[in-house]
Amino acid sequence: MNTILYINKLKINVILIFFLSVNFTLAQSYRGLSVLSENEIWASGSKGTVVHTLNGGTSFDTLSPKGFGRKDFRDIQAFNSQSALIMSAGDSAVFLKTTNHGKSWKVVYQDIRPGIFFDVIEINLKNGVGIALGDPLPDSLFNPSLKSSKEKHFVALYTIDFGDHWSPLPNGTWNLATDNLSSMFAASGTSLVYNKLELQISQMEPMITMDFYFGGGGIFAGQVKQVILSFNAKNISKTFEYLSFPYQLNFPSGDGWGIYGMQLINNQLFCTGGHWKYPNTKDSFSYLVDLTKVTYSLKNKKIESKIAVNNHLIPQNGYRSGIYIIQPTNSRKFKFIGVSVGSNGIDKIEIPQNSPSKMTTTSLMNHPYKDLKGINSCKGIGKSIWVVGNKGLIFRINTAQLFGDL
Repeated sequence: MNTILYINKLKINVILIFFLSVNFTLAQSYRGLSVLSENEIWASGSKGTVVHTLNGGTSFDTLSPKGFGRKDFRDIQAFNSQSALIMSAGDSAVFLKTTNHGKSWKVVYQDIRPGIFFDVIEINLKNGVGIALGDPLPDSLFNPSLKSSKEKHFVALYTIDFGDHWSPLPNGTWNLATDNLSSMFAASGTSLVYNKLELQISQMEPMITMDFYFGGGGIFAGQVKQVILSFNAKNISKTFEYLSFPYQLNFPSGDGWGIYGMQLINNQLFCTGGHWKYPNTKDSFSYLVDLTKVTYSLKNKKIESKIAVNNHLIPQNGYRSGIYIIQPTNSRKFKFIGVSVGSNGIDKIEIPQNSPSKMTTTSLMNHPYKDLKGINSCKGIGKSIWVVGNKGLIFRINTAQLFGDL
């Protein structure tokens, strides 16, 4: 049986049936999702809500930090059953961390600049190196001496200790707002993915390498930007180097259009989006972007990476804010399978071996999942795909029920 959970404040209702639609007028909207195993997830959202399950959703613990009931925690990075980091989007942004299963939360970063709005956090669970990106601010809010500047830069922070401390990254053309990329979207906490977030200790100095992609919107929407950063965390102002490479996908032009979610699998980057105001428009697309290996040279090092070289359009049935793709290990038929999710429901994606042009996207609007609406984010592991959304929706899909035994 599937598990559908609608969670309203401290009261948790668990319905273990194939499908049921339940609405609560006070229910939270979930966007942050961190999946640690098939049975363990953390989720975060509006009204300062954080929840956690260890048993596949049979029960949930509500671990919301006290005093933050007005915050919208749009992204969450869980480390284990005891530790997690949450990010509020705007309205004076704040990051909080717990190391004792939500018994207490510590403020690890706070930003009260007008217009501050964070979109995404990613942290390497092996070494603690992470990055947070937010929408652009005027240069005068980074440095008062630049009050005459008309440029804006994306807000960028880094951590090297699993989010206990955060520091700003230097601005450059790599995070400069342009007509092709002037905003990001915090709809699902998946608008940034990374190849590398590395820490190397060289002669007692912490050397950081970051290699990531981020996307969003702009007047000419649909740009993905690959960024490579290298610096000594003890002397960032003198050691900071970067490379950046834009790659344009085709979306309608205008405010609100663009890339809302991404996933990176080996040599493929998957992007999905559209416009949140138009849930049913056929002008919303997902893309499979082919990547090829390349070596980049900075002043003192070479970096093995991947660069975008080609793309394939994946048709979809409306605006999508999240995408989760699986590469089956034993399937002769499919190279990739997965789902994309959005306001009007779920699309099932199937991409054949050696024939990406013959991919199919099937709407589940005529499926037992047809009444699942208002979905914001999806992630998975093993045979489980978890989705979260509006009106307190948390739902787990067994991949075998969608794709059969692969």
